[in-house]
Amino acid sequence: MSNPALRYSLYRLGIFAALFAVVMVGFGFFDLNGRGNVFIAIAIAAAGSAVISYRFLNAERDAMSEALYERLQRAKQRIAEDNRAEDEAVAPVTRIAKEAS
Repeated sequence: MSNPALRYSLYRLGIFAALFAVVMVGFGFFDLNGRGNVFIAIAIAAAGSAVISYRFLNAERDAMSEALYERLQRAKQRIAEDNRAEDEAVAPVTRIAKEAS
């Protein structure tokens, strides 16, 4: 997988899904009706996956951050080039307008 943001997101989703399954199995032993446990299991799995991913996915998070930063810099460069080209295209018209007034 070459996209760091996708890789990081899939790791986070996998951790969440695994914790959710473990918590639901744990609740299955305590409450056979299963009412209300899904929301509690989601909250526990979300909190647990946030802690685990914060601790163990540093490299993936850094790679994602770097890739997003580079993408932003390329976009800024393209915008600056477009602005320069537009200024160059408009410069003769601006000069003529100044001379006419």
